[in-house]
Amino acid sequence: MTKIALAIAGSEASGGAGAQTDIKTFHTLGVFGATSLTCIVSFDPNNDWGHRFVPVDPQVIHDQIEAAVAVHGHIDAVKIGMLGTPTTIGVVAEALEQYHFDKVILDPVLICKGQEPGAALDTDNALREKILPFATAVTPNLFETHILSGMDEITHVDQLIEAAKRIHDQGVPYVLAKAGTLFNTGTALDVFYDGSTTEVLEVPAIGEERVSGAGCTLAAAMTAEMAKGASPLDAARTAKQVVVSAIEHRMHGNAPFDCVFQGYYGR
Repeated sequence: MTKIALAIAGSEASGGAGAQTDIKTFHTLGVFGATSLTCIVSFDPNNDWGHRFVPVDPQVIHDQIEAAVAVHGHIDAVKIGMLGTPTTIGVVAEALEQYHFDKVILDPVLICKGQEPGAALDTDNALREKILPFATAVTPNLFETHILSGMDEITHVDQLIEAAKRIHDQGVPYVLAKAGTLFNTGTALDVFYDGSTTEVLEVPAIGEERVSGAGCTLAAAMTAEMAKGASPLDAARTAKQVVVSAIEHRMHGNAPFDCVFQGYYGR
């Protein structure tokens, strides 16, 4: 039976990140994708490619989640991406409490470029308080790991391991803390921790430029694999390979960054 994953995430118009990338990743891995859009994000080519951010009405977010559950009857895994405001976080938290999803993978987008610092802090605090307790697994990037763990600095793998443990101690069963290429090891390096197992996951680094959608792809791939029954560690290992393929076959355009493309994985 085909498994079903629900992405609760923002729309990103270029297709290189957000819910669009989630759906493509689910499809690549043989999982049927449903969505609840939380916001509309569009790059502004006239303002240094910053984000134009428009939140979706909370009732509409609720209605989308309700519809996805009603149509399919059961959701095998949920991926949570960009939420963006405390109000949005509140309505998503209510849905998580209502539907008791078995597997919730949180990609904790803590700040959207262009947000005011005060608004970003309110969002960070709301996410930690209301969404983190529902997470089966969390996939923070280095900045997000720094914030969630409370570490003073994370500049090498031992500190990343400690940060993952601190996030786990907040009640998250599985943590995949991502450093990517930022440790200058020549690899894309992440740390998986589940309370007993610590594993450093590394793949060769591909280029030095940022590729839009890599983090979304990793979390979505992990969601799809867990929906199919893979263990979180095996799901993380597969997700790393999906990201490698997506970056190798990235899309080039007019922006100063490229976009991932998942369509060649497994071919």
